[in-house]
Amino acid sequence: MTKISFGGQTHELTPGQTVLDGLLAAGEEIPHACRAGACGACLLRAESGAVPEPAQVGLSVALKARGCFLACQCRPTEPMIVRPADEGLLVAGRLASVEALSSSVAKVVVELEAPLEGVAGQYVSVRRGPLARSYSIAAMRGSTIELHVRRIDGGALSPFLCDPASTGAAVDVTGPFGSCFYVPDDLSRVLVLAGTGTGLAPLWGILHDAIEHGHMGQIWLFHGAVEPDGLYLTAELAALARATPNLRFVPCVLRGGRGEIEEGSIDDVVLRHVPKPARARVFLCGAPDMVAKMKKRIYLAGASLWDISGDAFVPSSAG
Repeated sequence: MTKISFGGQTHELTPGQTVLDGLLAAGEEIPHACRAGACGACLLRAESGAVPEPAQVGLSVALKARGCFLACQCRPTEPMIVRPADEGLLVAGRLASVEALSSSVAKVVVELEAPLEGVAGQYVSVRRGPLARSYSIAAMRGSTIELHVRRIDGGALSPFLCDPASTGAAVDVTGPFGSCFYVPDDLSRVLVLAGTGTGLAPLWGILHDAIEHGHMGQIWLFHGAVEPDGLYLTAELAALARATPNLRFVPCVLRGGRGEIEEGSIDDVVLRHVPKPARARVFLCGAPDMVAKMKKRIYLAGASLWDISGDAFVPSSAG
């Protein structure tokens, strides 16, 4: 058995057990959500002991250099001393405003005590007490960040964040994480942004960063949902497309398409409009199965894997 020391206590992991599961079984309170290495909520820091490579996939160079790792993906083979990664990373803040974007999605603006070292499109872990959930940054202005939060009925955190009555409440933020963000390295490249549900949040940030940098290549933004009421910011994006000659916005749904809202799976709709994505820079955000399927189809259609960035949203069953 492998020994893990945390908070002055030493615990033993069974063969193949993750650090997260072992510490939780021992009664330690470790913030966590997806358990799939996608949300960053269970981030810990190693004081000693080797960190297995899979436990750092998706983390920034700076986080890796600090010895940070995802506890849900860490299966150590030698003793480790670990501690919360919050120290030096967690930033206190408050909910500055909450605004409904649809019947199930709210724009949540958080004012932080200090700016984060990140950009729109990445995601952060929002914490209130022992609860932690991850949300993408739709906009970042100084020490203020904008998140799009989908309310999950019966959820532990999302109903609180989506309630206007929560304005002024204290929260803590850790991050940012993720690889979905705009890099102004070639302003002439075609950009393909595709997302479902609140996968629009990082794409909203990437889109506005591209426009602010004067991106000249064609920009395609696809937002998908099951039915039209699952879409949001449709009017705002349509207006932005009318004012931006190189932007084309395509909303789509699996059923109930009408007018400017196309019907069909988002991967079919994307490849209908962009059948040859070679040299395009592609950003995919949303449900894991959509991201995986889209990535494969975009690659087979000619895009380089190096040009495809994807953040899969793995929801916590507890919301």
